[in-house]
Amino acid sequence: MTDRSGGAGRRLRTRRWVVYLAVAAVVAAVLSFSRLGKGNDHHERYFFGTLQTSPRTARVSAEHGIGVAHMTVHWNRFEPAPGQVDQAYVATIKEKVRVFHDAGLRVEAGLGLNSPPSWLFDRYPDAAFTDQDGARFTEAPNLVFSQEVRNEVAGYLRQLDRQIGLRSFWALRIGVNDTGEFTYPRPAPGTAGHASYWAFDRHAQASGADPGRPATVAPNPFPGWRPGQPGYRGAPMTTGQVSRWYDWYLTALADAVNWQIRQYEALGYTGRLLVLVPGAGFYPGDLSTALRAHLGATAAGGLLSRGAGFYRTIGLIDHRPGVQLVSTALVDGSGTPRNNACRPSDRAVDLDALARGRGPEDRVRAWSSVRWISRIAAHEGFTVSGESAGPHVAAYYPGVMNEAGRQLKACGLKGLMWAFDHNLHDGTPGSSIEDYALLIAGLQRGATP
Repeated sequence: MTDRSGGAGRRLRTRRWVVYLAVAAVVAAVLSFSRLGKGNDHHERYFFGTLQTSPRTARVSAEHGIGVAHMTVHWNRFEPAPGQVDQAYVATIKEKVRVFHDAGLRVEAGLGLNSPPSWLFDRYPDAAFTDQDGARFTEAPNLVFSQEVRNEVAGYLRQLDRQIGLRSFWALRIGVNDTGEFTYPRPAPGTAGHASYWAFDRHAQASGADPGRPATVAPNPFPGWRPGQPGYRGAPMTTGQVSRWYDWYLTALADAVNWQIRQYEALGYTGRLLVLVPGAGFYPGDLSTALRAHLGATAAGGLLSRGAGFYRTIGLIDHRPGVQLVSTALVDGSGTPRNNACRPSDRAVDLDALARGRGPEDRVRAWSSVRWISRIAAHEGFTVSGESAGPHVAAYYPGVMNEAGRQLKACGLKGLMWAFDHNLHDGTPGSSIEDYALLIAGLQRGATP
């Protein structure tokens, strides 16, 4: 009689090994997904996060592959009176950061320069942006033309670093306007032609040396001239002179961004510095039309007055370690077809020729916002990440996350912040946390949505 117990034992051991290997594979997959959620995997293809992240959803977010939380520190709450720090608010911020970190999330922060304390404007009248009609804007401080504002902001950032520590944050957001983005403020209500040129405070209008104006901002080349006026001091205002004034206006805007970059470097911050770029802005043809009209009322007047000529201004940003652009307009409904993605042939578009009026402007006007900004960024040597525009800009719908994913991958973006965290949990169509987890897992594997 043949003894078959040895063969049976080998088969049993083989089945056990198969089970062990299967279990090990599942565990490895779970751990890999967990690492992506915690943002500790330095080999991840992209980063993913949410805007206005709630601490209550932090752990659930990490479990679904989200690696970055977003939060805002409000200057007016941090420093309600000059030099007076609200320690209860500091404790709230520290606790929020701790919760995010404990969940394994990196933290991207806006530091609230667009939530200035009221005392700033009481103390410094020129802390407010002022337009050509005398309208004052106090929802964002005049970082462009007021040295006094810059001094106060520098003091606030030093206090913030001492009280909370800027190194607590993986990335810091940089902007100038009331939404924390890279433009001048929106036009004042009722402005003729829907254009407010925010360069009419006392320091912006000074023609020579002025200690109240930042030393890195050049004097106004034509003080007293107002957009729309055909002449200056009894002589015609040429198109070349209007162009010179507008170049000064754009350069001053970019200087406010570069000043912020230098402040963070001086404080020893080595994380990412994110310059937020909203929409597509205006195009070269819009500027040519406006210059001929002496920056008077034109179809793109509102964008012109906000300095949203990104094909001009992005190149003025300092190339410093960690500086990255953020298109805040993924799936914003722009472009023909809607929300179109970048293509390899985009690199053939000569932006320098386009800026001189010699390129295919109709072609790029059909691009989505993120496609246009991505081409400009590549031309100027900057990397880009993205944010969805949010349902308040363009309503979400089933499949919207996949469209954002296609834009991200095709345009070579570094990551995606979804607007907003609550939209992952409130039943917004096409915007569930399960949708986001599937998108993240696929993109991290290299798949195209």
